[in-house]
Amino acid sequence: MNWTLLRNMIMTPCVLLAIASCGGGGGSVASGGTGGTGISAGTVTGFGSVFVNGVEFSTTTSSVELDGASGPDEATDPHRGLKVGMVVEVEGTFDDNGTTGTAARITYKDNLEGPVSSITPINATTSQAVVLGQTVIIDSQTVFEGTTFGTLAVGNLIEVSGLPDDTGSIHATFIELKAVSFVAGMPIEVKGTIQNLGATTFQINALTVDYSSATHLPSGGLANGQFVEVKGTSSDNGVTLTATEIEIDDDTLGVSDAGKVEMEGFVTEVTSQSQFKVGTQAVQTTGSTVFENGTASDIAMGRKVEVEGPLAGGVLTATKVSFH
Repeated sequence: MNWTLLRNMIMTPCVLLAIASCGGGGGSVASGGTGGTGISAGTVTGFGSVFVNGVEFSTTTSSVELDGASGPDEATDPHRGLKVGMVVEVEGTFDDNGTTGTAARITYKDNLEGPVSSITPINATTSQAVVLGQTVIIDSQTVFEGTTFGTLAVGNLIEVSGLPDDTGSIHATFIELKAVSFVAGMPIEVKGTIQNLGATTFQINALTVDYSSATHLPSGGLANGQFVEVKGTSSDNGVTLTATEIEIDDDTLGVSDAGKVEMEGFVTEVTSQSQFKVGTQAVQTTGSTVFENGTASDIAMGRKVEVEGPLAGGVLTATKVSFH
């Protein structure tokens, strides 16, 4: 995922986890939870080293990249700049016990950073905010830094990390207050799919992106349907983003074959009860698939599930599907 990459504490949120083989020692990762090398993408749930999706990864020898910048070393910050709630990608090795491992590389990218345009309460523990034209769901599983559920306000500049559902809404697992009041010219950024591409503008959901003065554009040009990262500024409180830089991003697992993938997220497409997608990942079940807390008939758009199994040819064949 280059990436809608990598995002918790207090109450573990719905997370995205992939464990994929990548070259190196330790052997392949089998579907039964044995050790090996691979990739784990999911929410940081705690520290000792760093916990992601139930595995404690040692970070002593790992490199850490935080939204394109190198993270601090352990001597400066034992958490390496990571925070509970961030969705991260961990490349490394997994021990045979299935609960520990060693990270070689950890990467974090937020979903967006911008001003809050509106906040609509849904119930006592859930609100819906609009940030840079994107819908952000805030609930009891969201971890806050510098603000709280009750004090987050319109006009705040915030960073959001989370997981998208079938409607494109981001279920925030981490929100950090960057500034109490957004001021025109502050740097902002967003990731999403290009829609309604014109000569100088396009849409990412409700956000208008003006790329007429961008100094960095993809070498192959822009096209509808591309997933991109856009950086720039805004003079109208986030209704329009004036882009300075646009890069092609990737909201997939980044590999097409892997010994094991574990992935928790939202069902975003259903072809049949045995063929569906979690996020952007194609999943198929078989007669041997084990279902927990439900059956195959419970697979539906917007359901939270955890799926695990081998990945071949870009399709995850589930050995287990758990409903949340």
